[in-house]
Amino acid sequence: MPKNKPLKVIVDTNLWISFIISNKINLLDALLYSGDVRLLFSKELIAEIQQTITKPKLRKYFETNALEEMLSVFEPFIDLVEVESVITICRDPKDNFLLALAKDGKADYLLTGDKDLHEVKNFGKTTTVTITEFIDEMKKFR
Repeated sequence: MPKNKPLKVIVDTNLWISFIISNKINLLDALLYSGDVRLLFSKELIAEIQQTITKPKLRKYFETNALEEMLSVFEPFIDLVEVESVITICRDPKDNFLLALAKDGKADYLLTGDKDLHEVKNFGKTTTVTITEFIDEMKKFR
């Protein structure tokens, strides 16, 4: 991994929710602060996170402004991508927006626990992995 070119990474909503609820957001800290990783977001991803955290079963874990706080903390490490592609290859059509983000953002990795997205192991230059697989892969370069 070239030091002068950080990896472009998408973190799926399910991982953001898990990170925040379990207080394991620090799994990404070292990678972000090292400059090895840039986080890709889109309006669609932000909307999905917002919609998810306001569901009745999750609402108790999140303050009203939780998403804004999270985005402000990670803002120095975020690239907001304008998504124009329309992708229709995922088994679950609701996940296609992440593949469109991967394509338009030229993502290196899509981190997710979603089995439908793991079916699409490689999409263009994007590799779909779990957070554990990603961290293990990054350790090889340290």
